[in-house]
Amino acid sequence: MKKLLIWRTTVVSNFLFLTMHIPLLQGDLWGLIKNERKLKLPVCIRTRTVRRLTLSGLMAQTLLLFMIFFWSCEPIDEDVSYEEKLTVFANLEANLPLAFDTVFVSYSHAIDEKHEDNAKWMENGTVYIIHEADTFYFHESPDMPGRYATNDFSHFVQGGGSYSLYVSDGINHVTAQTIVPDSIVLESVSNDSLWQCGDDTRVEAIDIYPFGMDDLMAFWGGFGNPDIMRHDTVVYKKDDCYTSSFTSMPYFVVRWQSDSEPGMMRNINVAMEDTTSNFIMDTSFSALAFKGAPYQDEAGNYYRSNPQVWNFSQPDLYFSWLSFNYYGLHLIMIQSTDHAFSDYYKGDPMSFNQYVLPDSNIEDGYGLFTATNTSAFFVYIAREE
Repeated sequence: MKKLLIWRTTVVSNFLFLTMHIPLLQGDLWGLIKNERKLKLPVCIRTRTVRRLTLSGLMAQTLLLFMIFFWSCEPIDEDVSYEEKLTVFANLEANLPLAFDTVFVSYSHAIDEKHEDNAKWMENGTVYIIHEADTFYFHESPDMPGRYATNDFSHFVQGGGSYSLYVSDGINHVTAQTIVPDSIVLESVSNDSLWQCGDDTRVEAIDIYPFGMDDLMAFWGGFGNPDIMRHDTVVYKKDDCYTSSFTSMPYFVVRWQSDSEPGMMRNINVAMEDTTSNFIMDTSFSALAFKGAPYQDEAGNYYRSNPQVWNFSQPDLYFSWLSFNYYGLHLIMIQSTDHAFSDYYKGDPMSFNQYVLPDSNIEDGYGLFTATNTSAFFVYIAREE
């Protein structure tokens, strides 16, 4: 009997996929460990929303942060048989052509199984997606094994629509379904009840001009409306009440609304001008504790990850010092996911605990078939004078 431990993940990204989709997990690196003994490993990392801290002092706040992250740990004691299966990852983005989406198909493998790079991608398979009475066939991309796409630009993914996926290698097949989330409405709101900075307790609303991913793609393609570039300017303030912890006073607040309950909400924050001169250098203990140490390139220039991705569930999203690592123009995307995505994340796929198998909606296989609906806006982050 082989005991199942977990899948290893590698993020495969290009900008379009990253901004609109889940962090794609390359199928041939999803591993399943063989083990001959019982597993007794912690499953924790249960984060809880904290709006205000009553403890005083940065050290007390940092201690509480660690307590939150490692709350309610319990061991696993589970036997699961391992078998190689098809592993599929695909995401549909509402209001974009189905041709913008790629289906990634590979085979799982045991973590101690040696294999050549790209050896686990599925080749010459059958892949199609069904929506109502229409069937859209996906064809393998030339020189890119395991990547399947369609040339049909006529169908735009519909918010609220139901889509079914079928994948076969000629012997085995897997299926999955997803319901595309409804559109979301964004507005910036003021707040004067949660924070205080000196005598100031009010977070002012800013002007935002939301647009959809179809508008953004059209603009980048050279035939869209340039009005989507309209934006407000926000000053990156460095007072302690703004930059002392993860509950510090935010610079602005955005509220989202939707006709249906999303599985999860995500904030994807892209610094459009992530140059060395725009890097927000902060060597304070607070920055090291909550942002982490910055990276350095070969030339010694400092940088941080871009884009940033945050998952959240509350109706108000607080944009604070932790939301920004660069001055300049930022593209802020607020993304609604389906419930398959949130169920998958409950399995801790991003390696906080590698011994927990994500909850896949791929019948008879591994992976995730999901859908998102995104609304976005631009904001300019200015230096404090």
